[in-house]
Amino acid sequence: MNELLAAGFQLMGVGMGVVFLFLGLLVAVISLVSRLIQYFEAKTAAAVSSATGNDEDLIEVVTEAVKRYRADHHR
Repeated sequence: MNELLAAGFQLMGVGMGVVFLFLGLLVAVISLVSRLIQYFEAKTAAAVSSATGNDEDLIEVVTEAVKRYRADHHR
């Protein structure tokens, strides 16, 4: 009976250890992926903001286009 109980505790310990290691690995992988996503997102956002140029020029162009559209369509 003692051998059966000892085997049960041993199996329980191995099972809990495997689950603990798996969850730790899962947390590490999720953290790594999160950092990678933040890195590439920041890199992409910087490239997009530098590619758009001056926002004031864009606002002026859009404003003028809206004024011309409204003038042509008598709104």
